Amino acid sequence: MRRFVTQASMLLLSMPLFAAEQTEKARTLTESPLSAVNLLQTLMGLLLVLACVVLVAWLLKRTNSFHTAANGKLKVIAGIPLGSRERAVLVQIGDEQILLGVTPQQINTLHKLETPLSVASSNGISSDFAGKLRKIMQQRGDK
Repeated sequence: MRRFVTQASMLLLSMPLFAAEQTEKARTLTESPLSAVNLLQTLMGLLLVLACVVLVAWLLKRTNSFHTAANGKLKVIAGIPLGSRERAVLVQIGDEQILLGVTPQQINTLHKLETPLSVASSNGISSDFAGKLRKIMQQRGDK
């Protein structure tokens, strides 16, 4: 019996040492730069940064921020598709307007306009639409 008590007391006295050893092992595993938790956190942070870069690039493309160049002196006035990947684009450079043919391989000058088209004529459609919409709204208000 005395031997059993001695062994039990040795076991009980060694438990804090065993617990401290286990927590030290757990601490070194979580603090290790190659632990699964740290790798997962690093990977998730990287994916978040890449997602932010893609989102900002998409937003800039949607708002046509890339098309504004030379302090507004270079503008795309109009464009029309001619085929699946071909377009005719009217560009204004300063006071001159040039009609360009754009394909995936090259860009060609089709015509240089001697008298530039007024930019208001392209907005005339929207103002005409606004006028018609105003008339319709007034007619519905009168009824």
